[in-house]
Amino acid sequence: MNWGSISTDPVHGFIFVNDMRLGLWIQMIPAKKDAKASSGGEALNTGMGAVPLKGTPYAVNKNRFLSVAGIPCQAPPFGTLTAIDMKTQKVAWQVPVGTVQDTGPMGIKMHLPLPIGMPTLGGTLSTQGGLVFIAGTQDYYLRAFNSANGEEAWKARLPVGSQGGPMTFVSPKTGKQYIVITAGGARQSADRGDYVIAYALPDSK
Repeated sequence: MNWGSISTDPVHGFIFVNDMRLGLWIQMIPAKKDAKASSGGEALNTGMGAVPLKGTPYAVNKNRFLSVAGIPCQAPPFGTLTAIDMKTQKVAWQVPVGTVQDTGPMGIKMHLPLPIGMPTLGGTLSTQGGLVFIAGTQDYYLRAFNSANGEEAWKARLPVGSQGGPMTFVSPKTGKQYIVITAGGARQSADRGDYVIAYALPDSK
């Protein structure tokens, strides 16, 4: 549970963490002379072949345990959202987050809203209103979960995926609260964009 940082809920005494659950194989090999070193990054060259490790005589070849069709060789979920009780240090609830609607084997979108849980990047946002927001899945949604029990309370379709963490602010002019997310594209997806989207509850009549 080390991607995207955590958010806290002092009302329930929870912290919220998201994860990715994909096994990797890693092979260390002698580096070729004059090869360019890795620039780092989240994937650290996953699937890119052998990349030299700066300052060492080695290169790393790293990839996921995938079948020939590109499907993980392990049972789902491949990503979850978890609430941990800070008093007991136990898991209060845990739910798979993300579907295969916008991803699939060999890059073919499955268009299936199956909640199997997908690898996540981008953290969560917890509000005092009892919601946890997350958008760092491979499908193109911003979701809100009930912070007390993990039930999905709301979701909105994004034009492309997001790897960012949601943020919130209150307008100094109107006093209305907004949830904002950036959507530039999900990992493992060719769809890219340049969006900043704000959401708010409708005005009372």
